[in-house]
Amino acid sequence: MTTGPTSLRTSCPRPILFITMRRRSLLLGLLLACIALALTGCFDRPHPTAVLSSAIISGPAPLDVSFNLSYSEIPTGELVQYTLEFGDGSDPGTGSDLDIAVHHTYESGGTYVAELLIQDTDGRIAIDHQTITVSQDGPPVGPEVGMTAPDFTAHTTDGGEVTLAELRGNVILLDFWGAWCTPCKKSMPRLDTFAQTYEAAGLVVVLISTDPDEQTSIDYLANRGYNDFISVWEAGGRYTPVAQLYGVLSGGDVGIPHTFLIDRQGVIRFAGHPVEDLSESAIEALL
Repeated sequence: MTTGPTSLRTSCPRPILFITMRRRSLLLGLLLACIALALTGCFDRPHPTAVLSSAIISGPAPLDVSFNLSYSEIPTGELVQYTLEFGDGSDPGTGSDLDIAVHHTYESGGTYVAELLIQDTDGRIAIDHQTITVSQDGPPVGPEVGMTAPDFTAHTTDGGEVTLAELRGNVILLDFWGAWCTPCKKSMPRLDTFAQTYEAAGLVVVLISTDPDEQTSIDYLANRGYNDFISVWEAGGRYTPVAQLYGVLSGGDVGIPHTFLIDRQGVIRFAGHPVEDLSESAIEALL
């Protein structure tokens, strides 16, 4: 008896196909989940930013402080309310309009921390603080934000000298730099823009050179037409006395470029990189 050819059918192909399709489904699901997460991040509404500023934050009692809220931002949505705590136990200020100045008088001496809290329609909040020093002498002297800027008298590259205390009444940008420092040279155009834009409103830009040779500083500034600065040079290079006074370079652990923004009362209001960290609004709030 003749038998027909034997079938060699096997059960393997179907499971392999099933597993392959299942893996594809899982991969597709993971891909869609990743896309959903990415889109959520892309379309996430930006958070509000609270900025509490005042041109005057120190002085003898009674001290009238005008808090400027207008630099705060609500990128999307609407402001629900702001709350401004003055830090002296008095009733807070509240409202829903940030384009205002809120006045408050501190009747007695002391150090107070004012706090601004803003909330948008999505329930997100932002907070900023401002330290107020009510004292005849002002804040203690030191190189930190909120302290009175250390005074100095130094030689200028035009043959004169400058005393920081004598510039009080102006807003001062005190910048440490060197012609040997590439990031410093890149920051010069921005400092020059600040000087030209705000000079008429009372901004003075003082450059403290850390170059070992005075002529190097003079030539660099002159060759590039930087004529709106007060240029300071003293022997010592990275160990120049003013740098040591402010804890910059070999005077401390702070590199350059490094800028201090000093208000009209002589208080340091900003310390950091002049390009990456310092904004026009920080300067404008003090003018």
